[in-house]
Amino acid sequence: MTYPNASKEQIKQFNESGFIVIQKAIDPNDLNYLESICDKIINDPEGNNARDWAWDEGSLDERKFLIIQRSRLSDIWPEIMTAPWRVWATEFASSLMGAEVEFTYDQFLAKPPRKGALTPWHQDEAYWGQNYPDAGITCWMPFHNVTIKNGCMEFIQAGHLDGIHPHRRVNKSDSITCDVDEDRIVTCPMDLSSVSFHHSKTPHRSHGNFSGKWRKALTQHFLLKSLIMKSFEDDGSYPWKVIEKQGTRL
Repeated sequence: MTYPNASKEQIKQFNESGFIVIQKAIDPNDLNYLESICDKIINDPEGNNARDWAWDEGSLDERKFLIIQRSRLSDIWPEIMTAPWRVWATEFASSLMGAEVEFTYDQFLAKPPRKGALTPWHQDEAYWGQNYPDAGITCWMPFHNVTIKNGCMEFIQAGHLDGIHPHRRVNKSDSITCDVDEDRIVTCPMDLSSVSFHHSKTPHRSHGNFSGKWRKALTQHFLLKSLIMKSFEDDGSYPWKVIEKQGTRL
C-alpha cells in the first residue's frame, strides 16, 4: 500500500475547516505491532503506567479506568518512531500546516465496552498554553471502525478561526472543557486505516463507548519545527491550567 500525499484540495479543506478525515490512509498491516503493544496496556494498565483520563470526584487511587490513557509510547517502544504510519503522519501534517512539523508526543486512549466515558469539548491549545499559537496539529488514528456509538471524533466546523475559548475544569478532574456552537458540529465516523487531522485551535470531542468492544485509538501531536518544546512547566499557561498528576496530558 502506498501512503498518500496531501492534495491541494485537502490542504484547502483543512485550512477552511480546521480538520480533515483522510480515508484509507494507513496500511492496517502496519498497525499490528502497535495494537499488540496497546493491548498489553489494556490488559495491565497499572503495570504499564497507564492512568484513567475520566476520573471525577475520587482520588487518583480510586479511578476506574473509564478511559485508559498512556502517554509517550515512543519513550518505551522507540522503534515506532520510524514506523511507516508515523513517518507518513509527520509528512502529511507538514503539508497541511504549510511548514515542517516535528513529532512531540503520542497518547494511547482506550474506552472500555459499554462504559467508556465522554471526552468533552476542548481545544488542544487550551492545554498547551499561549506560547504555541496556531503551531500545532494532531493526528487521530483508530485501530478499528469508529462511529458515534463507540466514540468517533466530532469537530466544530471552522472552529480554529474563533480563537481560544474560555475553558473550565470538569468536576474535580484534570480535564478541561469549553462551550461550543453546536450548530457547527461535524460528526466523523471512520473506517479502519482512516485518520483525522485537526488544528490545535479546533474544538473537538468524542462520545462514550456504548458498543460491546473496546474503542482504541492513538493520537499523535506535532508542532512546527521552528519551535523547540523544552518544558510545559513555563508555557504561558491559561488561567484554567491544571497541574497534571497523571503525566503530561495535553
